[in-house]
Amino acid sequence: MDDRNRKIDSSYERYYAKNKAIKVYPTEFVVRTFLANYPALNFKKPAAGERILDVAFGDGRNTVFLCDQGLAVSGIEITQAIVDQTSDRLAKLGHTADLRIGRNSGIPFESGSFDYILACHCCYYCDEGEPFADNLTEYARVLKKGGHLVASVACKSSYIFRDAVELADGSFVISSDPYDNRNGYRLHAFSETREIEEYFSPWFANFSFGFADNNYYGIQERVFWVVCRKS
Repeated sequence: MDDRNRKIDSSYERYYAKNKAIKVYPTEFVVRTFLANYPALNFKKPAAGERILDVAFGDGRNTVFLCDQGLAVSGIEITQAIVDQTSDRLAKLGHTADLRIGRNSGIPFESGSFDYILACHCCYYCDEGEPFADNLTEYARVLKKGGHLVASVACKSSYIFRDAVELADGSFVISSDPYDNRNGYRLHAFSETREIEEYFSPWFANFSFGFADNNYYGIQERVFWVVCRKS
């Protein structure tokens, strides 16, 4: 494994280990997408028992929410320590999920396993030597035909790309992460929804888009919400 991949693995392992609380709270766009209705959202709400993959579940904040909806939840994270921590949190809350070590471009489940994929603040993380397209190829592989991808996609004007070096493939080498988790690592970003749809279209169709521009006390987060179906 490349040293930059090892660094981000250890950084996030330490980051999530700091959260000892049992109760965690889901991401707002996830709640809104799965529970609310909007005029520009073309999304079949999942039924209890359908299979969903929570990519890069972190402290399990969205994993718990998905379990609460009665879904059959699986998830991947980049280290065993994160998997163990979140498995323990779920158990204490009375939930179970199939959590495994995996990466955006290497998901340890069979092809066509899932009705839905949730990729919250993660799909655009690119391991060294691997383009963003590798991540989308792998997502499409484990989704059933017609399955839904619900994802957040980074905007180039978001805080994390300040002073970053843009590469020819549309990814950026991060250098000014205020949390010091992603410096030296590559994230892919877009400027507008048209670019996202064009990039995703070899694998996905039926796009719905949203956008958030949030100032969290000096952290200017800008991110696209994307819902689409496997072609």
